[in-house]
Order: sequence, then structure tokens, then C-alpha cells
Amino acid sequence: MIKAGKACISLLLLLGLAGVFYLNAALFRHHPIVLVQGKPLDADVLAQLHHLKTQLHTGAADEMQALYPEGFVFLNALYSLAWSEVGAAVPQGTTVHREAITESRWAVREIASNQARSVFDSELPLPYGAFYNGWLGYALGKHLQTLPPEDRRTPEAALFQRTCAQIAQAVADSLSPYPESYSGAVWPADATVCLAALALHDRLYSPLYQTTIQSWIRRVSLRTDSLGFIPHEAAPRTGQVRAAARGSSQSLILSLLMDIDPKFGQQYFTRYLYYFADQRLGLPGIREYPKGSAGTGDIDSGPVIWDIGGAASVVGRRTAQQYGNAELAVGLRNSIEAFGMAGTTNAKRSYLFGKLPIADAFIAWSNTSALHKPLEADTNWRWRFQLLSLAGSCVLLGLLRVLWRKPQNAR
Repeated sequence: MIKAGKACISLLLLLGLAGVFYLNAALFRHHPIVLVQGKPLDADVLAQLHHLKTQLHTGAADEMQALYPEGFVFLNALYSLAWSEVGAAVPQGTTVHREAITESRWAVREIASNQARSVFDSELPLPYGAFYNGWLGYALGKHLQTLPPEDRRTPEAALFQRTCAQIAQAVADSLSPYPESYSGAVWPADATVCLAALALHDRLYSPLYQTTIQSWIRRVSLRTDSLGFIPHEAAPRTGQVRAAARGSSQSLILSLLMDIDPKFGQQYFTRYLYYFADQRLGLPGIREYPKGSAGTGDIDSGPVIWDIGGAASVVGRRTAQQYGNAELAVGLRNSIEAFGMAGTTNAKRSYLFGKLPIADAFIAWSNTSALHKPLEADTNWRWRFQLLSLAGSCVLLGLLRVLWRKPQNAR
């Protein structure tokens, strides 16, 4: 019995050592690169999208709708956006480019379907609300960017222009810079997606919306929370702060501000780093609530563990990359690799054992921010975690030694 107990304890200690080794190895992982007609492409992103392709074409969006109020639209939008980023990164006419166009178009058509619209309110001043129009318009715009200019006379192009016109009219007619997503419910991040769609329009076609965009930025600047951030939730009609900034919405807002106004976004990013970027056990993370405050997780944030937000950190990885903070981007990406239990099987890569497609889609979209070359940091951002790992390994090995040490013969 004693030997059996020792064996069980030893197994647990060895599993702990294996876990420490696995985490440290994952923190050093580099995404492999594949060449597409001579142009480099992140092979992991392609493998992620091939996993998601199987999932979405077999009903994953319906499953996510059963879990989240906007799951159907959100999953299709992230999937379309990730494929569009791939399509824009590879030479036109290649097999990967054709697949990217086909899949991004398929997903935006899913978003434009009656099924997708059915959960939103058609009677709002912006019919179907800011969330629906924002993600539809943004995904359409990114899809159209993958096409040569002469191929942009499509049903998707016409829908994109109508959607942008509706968004611009709703923003102009409202006292608040934030159109409602639902009746009486306003999340400013949704409005930011809407404005990002307008910015894409002006890069693809005649610039119709620059006045609207600049006016929106001025109005938003007058409705920030006490720390100077665009709020997480705002009051309908006035746009005044109802809930202060949170990491999940701030990471997304900053990513979209890079499309809308990079200069404004850069100023905002500096403040974001101060209040939301943090470390736990020497590894980087993005807080769900700013430093000095705390709260619990919800449907927007995903899990919040030790104040670090799941969604905030996953999208924050994209945001850090866009604003040129390679150390934070690498740290977040490789921490997600380590704790997301990533694995590749049959050229398909998934996280969390592939059980949550919306998480896979967010990670894939975030990883498209560095498609062309391995992402490197100039410093060893892992050193604190490595020291803690070394100390922990020494403790585990010491316990094993004590457990199996032979007792000295009594005199």
C-alpha cells in the first residue's frame, strides 16, 4: 500500500514536471512558414482556417448561436475576415487565393442571410442594429479588398455600399456617436466596427465618408470614461458612459481604430498599455478591468482568471502587433499557444481541443496580423516565468527525492 501511494504521488509530481516543460517549450514556439508562389504565409493560420472550414460547413455557427446571442454572425464574420487577410497576403490566382475568396464570400453571404438577421431588430433607426451592420459591412469590405478593382462589381459590392450608406446616415442622424445594437442597448465597440466599414469604403471607392469619420472621432472624444477610454457600454440617445472601459472591448476598439484613424489609435494604445497590459507569473496578459479595479467575466469577456481576460488577451495579441509592440504580441501569442492547448492533426490546427469554434476563429483572426514572416521579439520576455519554472521544477524534483529516499539505518 505504501509503495502504491508513493507511485501515485510520484506520477502526479512527474506530470507537474511534464507540464512545466510543455509550457516552456510552447513559449518558444515559432509559427512555421509556407511559400505560396514565392510569398511567405503563416502555415498555422492556414491550418487553423482549414479546421474552421470543416466546422463551419457542418453547422458550427448554429451551435455558437445557441451559446451566444450573436454567435452565428460573429463566427462567420471572424472566419470571413481571417480568410480575407490570407487572400490579401498571397498572389492572385493561386490556389490559396481562390480558396480565400470562396470562403470569405461564402461567410459574408451567411451573414447577409435571413437566418442571420432574424435575431436583430429591423425597427431600429439603423435597421438590425450596429452589431449586425458593423460586422456585415466590415467583413464585406475586407472581402472586396481581396478582389482586383475590376472584379468589385458584385452583389457583395452593392450590399457593402448600401450598408455603409445606412451606417453613415444613422450616425449623422443620432445625437449619440453610438447607434443601438438592440433597442435601448448600446455597446460602443459595435459602433467602432461600423466606422471601420466606412473607412474601408473610402479606401475601395470614392471617399464619401471622411467628414462622417472625423466628426465621429470628435464626438467620441467628448464621451470617454474617467480614464479617457471609449466606454464598454453607453446610454442610448446620449452616448454617455453607462459602463467604463473593459479590456475585451478596448482590444477590439483599438484594432479597428487602426483602420479608422491610426494616429488617434496610437495615442489611445499608449493609455491602453498603461491601464490594461499586465503580467502574471512573468507572462503577459490583458486585464478585463483596468488596473485598480476588478470584476467578473461574462459573455463579452470570456473567462477572467486572476484579472486577465480571455477575449481581451486574444484580441490584444492582434492589437499589439498592429501597433508595433512585438514583445507584447509575441508574449500574448505564445502564451495563448501554451495555455490554449493547441494541436495540429491532418493539417488542421485547433485550440482547446477544437471544442469552441468561436475561440478558434478569434485566434485565427488575431494571428493573421503577422502572416508574412516569423514574429520575433528583441528581448527574452519569458525570463521571469523561466526562473519560476526552474524553482518549481527544483521543488518537484526535491519532493521526488524525499519520497524515494531510503531511510538511514538506525544505530
